[in-house]
Amino acid sequence: MELTWLFSTLTLATCCQIFCAGTTGTCTSKKKPNFVIFIMDDVGMGDLGCFGNNTMKTPNIDRLAQEGAKLNHHLALPLCTPSRAALMTGRLPVRYGMGSRHIMRVFTFLSAKAGLPSNETTIAELLKESGYSTGLVGKWHLGSMCETETECSHPNGQGFDYFFGLPLTNLRDCGGKSNVFVAWDPHIYRDIVLTFLVLLWAAYTVRKHGYIGPSGFVMCVAMAAVLCGGFFAFIKSVRMMNCVLMENQRVVEQPLQYNCLTERLNHRAIDFLEQAHDQPFLLVVSFLQAHTALFRSEHFVNHSQHGLYGDVVEEMDWSVGEVLAALKRLGVDDNTFIYLTSDNGGHVEEFSEDGEREGGWNGIFKGGKASTWEGGIRVPTIVKYPGVVAPGSQISEPTQLPDLLPTIAGIVGVQLPNDRVYDGKDLMPLLRGENNRPHHEFMYHYCGSYLHAARYTPSDSDSVYKVHFSSVLHVPGPYGTMGCFGTYACRCTGYSVIQHDPPVVYDLTRDPSEQSPLDPNDPVVREVILRMQDAVSEHQSGVVKQQDQFGVLRLLPRPWKQPCCGTFPFCSCKDSLHSESLTLPSAPVTQPDWVPVAEEIQQS
Repeated sequence: MELTWLFSTLTLATCCQIFCAGTTGTCTSKKKPNFVIFIMDDVGMGDLGCFGNNTMKTPNIDRLAQEGAKLNHHLALPLCTPSRAALMTGRLPVRYGMGSRHIMRVFTFLSAKAGLPSNETTIAELLKESGYSTGLVGKWHLGSMCETETECSHPNGQGFDYFFGLPLTNLRDCGGKSNVFVAWDPHIYRDIVLTFLVLLWAAYTVRKHGYIGPSGFVMCVAMAAVLCGGFFAFIKSVRMMNCVLMENQRVVEQPLQYNCLTERLNHRAIDFLEQAHDQPFLLVVSFLQAHTALFRSEHFVNHSQHGLYGDVVEEMDWSVGEVLAALKRLGVDDNTFIYLTSDNGGHVEEFSEDGEREGGWNGIFKGGKASTWEGGIRVPTIVKYPGVVAPGSQISEPTQLPDLLPTIAGIVGVQLPNDRVYDGKDLMPLLRGENNRPHHEFMYHYCGSYLHAARYTPSDSDSVYKVHFSSVLHVPGPYGTMGCFGTYACRCTGYSVIQHDPPVVYDLTRDPSEQSPLDPNDPVVREVILRMQDAVSEHQSGVVKQQDQFGVLRLLPRPWKQPCCGTFPFCSCKDSLHSESLTLPSAPVTQPDWVPVAEEIQQS
C-alpha cells in the first residue's frame, strides 16, 4: 500500500515537472496584479510634455507614456467631486444623488452630511473583497461623515484600509492668502458691511415711525451686528474647519501646512507600498496639484519656465517618479497596472491676486474646468500594464473615467453587482489593440444634474459627434483666454448658459476645438440629432431619483461634528513628518520628444 502511494506521488511530481518545463518552468501560480492610480487635480490636456507642453518638464510622466498607452480622448466630468465619484464607482453621479441642481457642485464643508452613498461599490471595496490591501494618499473630496455606524462616506468606510490626506480638498483658504468665498464674490466683505448698514437703516426707519421702542431698536441693531459679524467670523474660520490632514479618521494636522506637503504625502505612499507589496494591493495617489492654493517645496522654486504653476506640476511629476521607482525597487512594477488621469480640465479662470495665471492649459480644446466644452472634460490619461499594453501606443477612441472600475473588475475576474446600471466599460479590448469600435456608442456629459451635451460614435463612420443641448457663454479674459470670468467657475443654469434648439453639433474628429458647428439642416446632422435625442430619452428614463447629496441641509456644516485635534474651536496640531528628514527630489531623467498636442490630435 505504501509503495503504491509512493509510486503515485512520484508519478504526479514527474508529470508536474514535465508540464512546468513545457510552459512557464515553475509550478507556482501567477500573483494577482497590483493597481496604482494617480489622480491629478485640475491638470489640463496641454499641461504635460507627452501631450505637447514644452514649457514644463514632466519626464517621469512622459516615460510612463512611452512604456504604456496614451488615451487621447479620455473624458471626465467638469468638477472634482462628481468626477472622482464616477471614477470610484464606474457610474455617473446623477444615478446616486450626486448631481447638483444649484451653484454648489462640490462638497464644501468637512462636517457636512453629504457624501458618496455607502451602497455604491467603489474600486477599493471591489478589490478588498478579493484579498487586496487598499490605500489612498492625498485628496478624497467624497464626504467624511457617517449616517450610521455602517454607512460612512469617508475613505475607511468606502473600502480603503489606509488613508492619509485631505478628506475635503485643497482650498485657497488653506494657503492663508485668500478665501474661497472671495473667489466666488470678490466684493463679499463690502456686501457684509452694506447688509449691516441696510439693516441699521431699516431699524432706524421703523423706530422713527414708532413701530418699535428704544429697546426694540437696540435689539434690532444687536441682531444685525450678530448676523453680519457671525458671517464674517464664519468666513474667517473656513481654514480651521476645512483645511485638515487626516490619517484614517484621526486629525494629524490642523490647519493644514503646505511646508513639504508633497514630500510628506509621497513618503506615506511609499510607506504603504513597502508594507503591502508582499500581497496584491491598490494604491490611489490623489494629488493636490494643481488645484489652488498652489504650493511647492523650496527645491522646485523657479524650476520651470511656466512660473509657479509650472513648478507645481514639475513637483507632482517628481512624486510620480518616486512612486514608480519604489515599485521597481520592490520588484512589483512588472505586475502592476498603472493609470494616470486628471479629475477635470485646467481652470482657465484661476489667477492670483497679482494677475499671474494659476490655472492649467487645455491645449487646443475650448473652455475649461466646470464646463462641458472639451477643455473642461477631456483629460490627459496614461495606462501602463507590462506585457499587455503595447509601449508607446495611443488610443483615440472616446473613453471615460467610469471605465476604470469595470476594467479592474475584468482584470481581477470579479463579477460586478447586477442590481445597477454601469456607465463604464472594460478598456482591455482597446488596450490590447483589438478592433472594438465604438467603445461607447453614446456618452453623456452632465453639468451638475443638467445634461448639457452628449457624444455619438457611429459604428459605420470615423466621426465622433458631440451634441450640445446647452453650453456656457465664454467671455474674454487675461492673456487671450476665454472663460466664465464673471463667476470664477462656469455655472450650469442661469444667464450665462445658452439653450440650443436645435442642438449644436460638432464633428470632433475633424474639429476637436469645437469651432465650426455643423449645418443642422444637413440630413446627416439631422439624423445624428434624432439618434442622440432617442438615446438621451432612453438614458434618462433609467436614472432613478435618489437621496440628494447636494440638498442645502446636507451641505451645511455641523459644528458638533467638526473633526478637531484639540478642543473645538481651539483645534491645532502638526504632522509628525515636519520634523523628519524627507527624501529630496531625484535627478531629472531625460525628457523624450513628443508631437505637439494640436498636431497629435489632428493626426489621430
